[in-house]
Amino acid sequence: MDITDVRWPSLRESARRFLSATNTVLFVPIEIVTEAHRLVQIIADNVPSKLDLPLVRAGDFSVEGLASFGKIEPKLDICWVPGCNWNDFFTTVVQLLDAGYPGCIGCGGVNPDEEWNEAARRSHFLVLKNDKKTLRY
Repeated sequence: MDITDVRWPSLRESARRFLSATNTVLFVPIEIVTEAHRLVQIIADNVPSKLDLPLVRAGDFSVEGLASFGKIEPKLDICWVPGCNWNDFFTTVVQLLDAGYPGCIGCGGVNPDEEWNEAARRSHFLVLKNDKKTLRY
């Protein structure tokens, strides 16, 4: 996903949440479970102090309770990146790890100290058409 995509900040936020949370479960389609386990190994290699590594399960691509990547809008406490593919998420997580996240200063993105506003982010890629929300990206 290109930095000019309106979903890019949400993708970065979902990757940050994934890396900093504990007791996470990453759901991926069965055909990429091995690749998801490789991402968990990369996390373990880059953040050796993280003893609570994400679990990988087969299912619809999401991070349980933290991020959703499908076209159906989740509750506002879930970071939503509609239509995001596995490769974009994988690449973003690895980029943050390469930058030193979560221990780095400034690699969290623009205004990383500000609280994330999911409703405001969604307004950038949702438009109302005939009283129905429609994705714009």
